[in-house]
Amino acid sequence: MTFDDGILTIYSVENLAEPGGKPVYGLVEKSKHYFGYQTIGVMRYYEAKKADSIIEAVVRIPDWNNILATDICILENNVQYRLSMVQPTLDETNLRITNLSLERISENYVIKT
Repeated sequence: MTFDDGILTIYSVENLAEPGGKPVYGLVEKSKHYFGYQTIGVMRYYEAKKADSIIEAVVRIPDWNNILATDICILENNVQYRLSMVQPTLDETNLRITNLSLERISENYVIKT
């Protein structure tokens, strides 16, 4: 298994407003990972479609990290994706990997700099 398709960034969604102000949700960087694209299975695609969700990509990253289904992923194309599914598992050589199912979001969050 190779992770040579690029680098992705995982962000948590947090309230960036000043204390006492109206909530403003934005992204705070958690981690960066090399990744490899995986094939989207027909069953996964149609099951997601039944739930009014469209999986645009499935990527694989090394190790099991503190990645939550509530996090946002941004690939090198600068498109923001919701994590529909986070699947920690082992690859064919028993190395720890995580599969991430990505669904494009309609409204982009502000990124905290």
